[in-house]
Amino acid sequence: MPKLFVFAIGGTGSRVLKALTFLLASGVQLKNTDEIIPIVLDPHANNDDLLRTRDLLREYGNIRAGLQTKPTSGFFGTEIKTLNRSIGGNATIADTYVFELQGVQQEKFRDYINFDGMDAPAKAFASLLFSDENLETKMDIGFVGNPNIGSTVLNQFRNSDVFQAFAENFGANDRIFIVSSIFGGTGAAGFPILLKNIRGAQAIGQIPNPAFLRDAKIGAVSVMPYFSLTTNDNKLIDPASFIAKTKAALNYYQKGVNPAVNALYYIGDDQTKAYTYDPGAGGQKNEAHFVEMASALSIVDFMNTDDNSLSVTNGKPNNPVYKEFGIEQDGISIQLGNLANATKQIISLPLSKMALFSTYLNQRIRQAAGTVQWSKANPVISTAFLNSGFFNSVKNFDTGFRQWLTEMRENKRSFEPFLLDAPNLGHIVRGFEPKKKGIFGGESDVKLDIVDDFDQTLNKTAEGKAYSSEADKLIQLFSESTDQFIHDKLPKVLDY
Repeated sequence: MPKLFVFAIGGTGSRVLKALTFLLASGVQLKNTDEIIPIVLDPHANNDDLLRTRDLLREYGNIRAGLQTKPTSGFFGTEIKTLNRSIGGNATIADTYVFELQGVQQEKFRDYINFDGMDAPAKAFASLLFSDENLETKMDIGFVGNPNIGSTVLNQFRNSDVFQAFAENFGANDRIFIVSSIFGGTGAAGFPILLKNIRGAQAIGQIPNPAFLRDAKIGAVSVMPYFSLTTNDNKLIDPASFIAKTKAALNYYQKGVNPAVNALYYIGDDQTKAYTYDPGAGGQKNEAHFVEMASALSIVDFMNTDDNSLSVTNGKPNNPVYKEFGIEQDGISIQLGNLANATKQIISLPLSKMALFSTYLNQRIRQAAGTVQWSKANPVISTAFLNSGFFNSVKNFDTGFRQWLTEMRENKRSFEPFLLDAPNLGHIVRGFEPKKKGIFGGESDVKLDIVDDFDQTLNKTAEGKAYSSEADKLIQLFSESTDQFIHDKLPKVLDY
């Protein structure tokens, strides 16, 4: 099967990749591939957005590695690999999803371009392109809203061992997707530079498979402003400039970028939420936002597009398309019912299953282990297994999932599709509570109990099944049982 390379550029790239990871873990399917290779590019290597995504991907990989039978659907049904592992191990590149850009750590931009070593004419020309503030920028916190700096530094990526390994591993039928924002510095600069170097690989020289890269099927999402920043007189990024930068970038993209992409997705939102301006080490911990999940869905849409619609001739897509994301019902608080049918069809069942699994993990599994029928059948899910490294990875991943949902719920606009840990499982999917007719014709709540109802679904699903290991049993059984429970008890979730 073809591979999908996802280039996640800057902080927005990491947050969208995090949302994609949760969607894939819940069972959202990508067509035309069975292997995803994320490549994260961000000079601000210690920002919290990037570190949280890195840790999440590591736990996802641990869970897949702990399964003897790798699922191809349902929970954790998609393979996510580092570039190193995808090529079978390579000493020239690190076994990581996040790749450092050379020469940016603890270095000012003036030193990176050797400004002080330039002759007088070159120095004068550089002074026209870069302000004194640009030259004094320390690049280990990113390009702080300056795409002119970013484009200069990010162009080095084409000469890196990582780009070389990517090109070596790229096949004729593989695909590429680029995630970036358009209103900052890293993403706005990185997207057109990366696209140019992929399409123009033949001109670089010494790049493997240049024809494959030239004619690659490439999709991209360009995230427009959807948040602001707190006021700070000393800040290097001015949120008041976001719209102006977006307009300038869109004008540039229209001429040089849009025709080179098979499918380009645009998304943005009101700048209602003001995040804390904190560019230092350990900073940039932005709360998850619905826009990032919607942006991740552009990757799903791109992969669900058939090859015939993504043809390229001599580096030029034959039928480039441009898409936007919309919801069915506007509002400051979004539930699944507010989404368009096409979106609900992709995420309603998988995310509802993961929410139900999360509730059981936190409310019931330790009491059920070794005592309830489903857990006692071989292999036994015992309390010892619940202290294993594999289960710790599952719990760590679930902690991230719950935090992701909490942050989207508390953001503006908010996305609050679930009531995790609801005592009545019939209320766990907001807006889809099951109802039944009362004896006098009125409606009353259906009480769905985690013990009387979901345990019984687990028991029935596990009956007569054989699992390769405790880990396989946990993932397969809960993927199948949550699916069955929603179809039987919460069928309104499937109304789209």
